[in-house]
Formats: sequence, C-alpha cells, structure tokens
Amino acid sequence: MKRVAVVAVMLAAAPMHAGSVIVARRAALATASPLATRVGLTVLQRGGNAADAAVAAAFALAVAEPQSGNIGGGGFLVYYDAQSRAVWTLDFREVAPAAVTRDTFAGGKGPRQGAIAAGVPGTVAGLAALHERFGTRPWKELLEPAIGLARDGVRISPDLQADAAGAKSERNIDPIPSAPLLVQKELAETLDRMATKGANDFYRGETAALIVDGVRKAGGILSHTDLREYKPLWRAPIRITFRQFDLYTAPPPSAAGLMIGEELNILGAFDLAAAGFQSAAEIHLLAEAARRAAIDRDRYLGDPASARTPLSDLLSLQRAAQWRASIDPKRATPTISLTEPATAVAESAHTTHISIVDASGNAVALTTSLGDDFGSGFLVPRCGFFLNDSMHDFTPAPDSANAVAPGRRMASSAAPTIVLRRGRPFLVLGTSGGAAIPNLVLQVFLAVTTFGKSLPEAITAPRYDQQAVPEDMRFEFTHAAGAPIDRLRAMGHGMQSGEPMGNMQAIMIERARITAVADPRRGGAAGGF
Repeated sequence: MKRVAVVAVMLAAAPMHAGSVIVARRAALATASPLATRVGLTVLQRGGNAADAAVAAAFALAVAEPQSGNIGGGGFLVYYDAQSRAVWTLDFREVAPAAVTRDTFAGGKGPRQGAIAAGVPGTVAGLAALHERFGTRPWKELLEPAIGLARDGVRISPDLQADAAGAKSERNIDPIPSAPLLVQKELAETLDRMATKGANDFYRGETAALIVDGVRKAGGILSHTDLREYKPLWRAPIRITFRQFDLYTAPPPSAAGLMIGEELNILGAFDLAAAGFQSAAEIHLLAEAARRAAIDRDRYLGDPASARTPLSDLLSLQRAAQWRASIDPKRATPTISLTEPATAVAESAHTTHISIVDASGNAVALTTSLGDDFGSGFLVPRCGFFLNDSMHDFTPAPDSANAVAPGRRMASSAAPTIVLRRGRPFLVLGTSGGAAIPNLVLQVFLAVTTFGKSLPEAITAPRYDQQAVPEDMRFEFTHAAGAPIDRLRAMGHGMQSGEPMGNMQAIMIERARITAVADPRRGGAAGGF
C-alpha cells in the first residue's frame, strides 16, 4: 500500500486549476474536482480508456466531493464505443427498499433526512458494470488513487466548505470536520475492501453487512435482500435527431430524453437564430417549450418496469405540433390554462457529472447524485460514506407514474448526453441542477449548434429554467442586471432570481482538437493531453 500513499500525496500536492478550459489533441476530461480530474487524466495518460478513467475519477470524487460524489447514491451514464460506433446507456438509479410502505410517505412527501430516506444505492454496481463491459485496466488499480486520497487526506475545497456550512445551518447536520484536511480512514478501508474483493463486497460482503446493521440501528429499512438483489440495467438510449446532430441521452426513469426531445421537437419549427442568442424572444420560446415538456414529464414519467411512459407518442412530431400551436410568441401561457398538471417533485439539486473522451475516440457522460448535499446526512458507521435521500424523489400522489412502491426506481432529471455530428462524437455534456438539468444541457447544446458559440461561451452564458410548476421562471441572480429580465416580465413571465444553476462538465470534439470545460460556477477542472 506504500505506492498508493505516494500517488495520493502527488495528487494532493498538484491540484489542477479550478473552472478551467483545456484544449487537447488526444484525450480530455472535465469533472467537478481538480483531484478527480487529475486521477482520470493519469489513467488516460497510462493507456486506460474512457471507461477506466470514469471509474477512477468517480471513486476519487467520492473522496474529494463527499457532498455529491458518492458510493451511496446512484445515477446514469451514456457510453460511446468507438470500435462498434454504438451508444450504450446504463441506469444505476437507486430503488425503493422492499419494506417501503405508503406510511413512509405520511404527510405527503417522502423523508429527506436520516437512514429512512435512503434508496438502495446503485453507484458501485453501475461503475462495476461499466468496467466489466468496457474497462481495460484492473479494477483494483482504478480504486487505488481514491484509497490513497481518503487515507492521507484531501484539502477541503471552498465548494465543500460552503456546502457543509449550508447543511449545518439548514439541516442541522455537521458532515465534515473543521480542519483544513479531510481524512477519511473508514472510507479508505471500505474502498480497499472493494478493490480487493470486488464490487460484490458492497452488496453481499462485509460492507453490505455494515450498511444493513448501521441503517437498521438508525431506523432505516434497507435489508440484505435489497442489496443482494440490486442490479444496474443497460437500456437503449433515447436518440433525438435535430438537424445534423443526434443526441443520445438517458431514457426513463430519467426525464432527459423526454424533456430534451420534446423541447427540440417543439422548437424545431421556430427560427431561434433570428430571435437572437439570449434575447427575450429566444428565452421565451425555450421557456414555453420547457413548460409543456415538464407537464408531460410530471404526468407520465416513472419506472418503466411498472409504469408505461408513452415515449413514441410524447416524442412524435404530431404532439410537438399540438404543443407548438398553443405557444404565443409574444406572451407567456399560464400552466393551468394548458392542462391540470400533476404535482411536481422538488428534486434535489446537488449532483455531479464527469465527461471524458479518450485517445481511441470512446466517450462517456456519467452523472451521479446523492440527492441533497450529503444525501440523507446519514454517514454509514464504520464505512465512512453518506447514503442518498432519493426516497424524496417519488411523487406523493398514489396514482402517479412516479408513486412509491417496493423495488421501484424513482424518476430522475439526470441527463448525461453524448451528441454525434454526422455519426461522430461532437459534444459530451452533463451537469447538476435538479429538475433543471435537461434544460441546462439543452441551452448549452443550442448555444453551440444554433448560435455558433464556443463551448466556454456556451457554458458561461446566463441560465434560465421553467418547470411549469412552480409558474415562475428562474434565472441566475448574477445576470440580473444585464439580462432581458424586464422584457420577459412584460411578456407575462414571473421571474425569480436565485443561485447559479448547475455545474456543467463538457467536451467538444473537433477534427484537430478536443476542448474540455469545467463550469466556472464551481471549482471543477478540465484536463487533457
């Protein structure tokens, strides 16, 4: 283990520049942590592929960004295999424990804090499935950097410090020590067990026993059977064709394909370029398309194993034409006048994303989440990681497609997306942002492909979000002064300023170069060679 410690010290001593833009020729990546980017870059430089780098970087994120990087949560990924030119999607979303009942949702919403709030974690199984199908480097080798970082400690980033302060003041949890160095010896031991014994240790071995024992003593309902029976699912991606581009993104229970597909279908007949980038006219059209897609999401989205999401109808050109006909180009349409919407889920906004392209042209877009910052706030005893609070993502209404039931996967807004241009990878996109995620991915895609913006320009541009419920459009308060807010208000939009939206990690692949961008809104980093 001495070699691991040396690697960890090297990584901790040379963090990459936060919020960076990298132009590379062979391979590149962007993650929410400079340390995780360094880990993934090292794997790529040593001959590992995109799947290898994603596994290593994801485990490093679980150490460096415990508020969102995780082994106690779940997520989705999209993978482009250069050899076969095929696109794969993996669903490793959490599922409801077998012992869940509607009493868990007494008072309406599911619990958001404590062991009872946790769904069965899927992150470890998802990373193992990615590695098994596409990885080339030994599993243990890919976990070693994260083990060293956890054991020797990482400096607490400003993002982590701010998120911890927020969790303490808003939720009365104290997730990290006040010291400048975060040492996680129990997490190191957990990762070491999984490195030696494989991912099955998390679901069937010593780690599984510790999880169940800790959760049960804290009043939770996760069982050995829940962990043993958890399986990530390879699903067909949603393919959305828009002009010369094919967008591949996550299918249900993710809202990504439904939202992005419906919005592009609706917007396809409008001349957005003539409206002007970030003009009131353009933002209005995006918001009205998003409003209508959100109505369909709230009504139809759920676990495809138990609820039919009629994607062929929702993504049809006929439905897009019907929705488009209800849009007034000069005036906002109140949601209630369109339909009686379902009760929306206030999905948590803290998620993390990794985008990678390797030297062979393979690409991965991987999004994971704990839900809220630090998930449920429940740190598994003797394991050193937080469990998710994904049970809160079910919809309270018992007749909803997203109603809680044993073994059911809750709806999600994760939107890892790979865009092909004329059959070749062009963009790799993903972000945090809760329910706004599909809209944020769409805005970056349109900024690049419709308005000709560079990838850094597209990512730094002001962001807007319309969810149908609530009625008001959100925008980033940092852009309030110069943005067309007054014009949008005059068009009938309620406008609410708020915190910066999302944490985009993105890559653009062009003939002679690869550009990787880490969102300057937070402290991530890009790397490449």
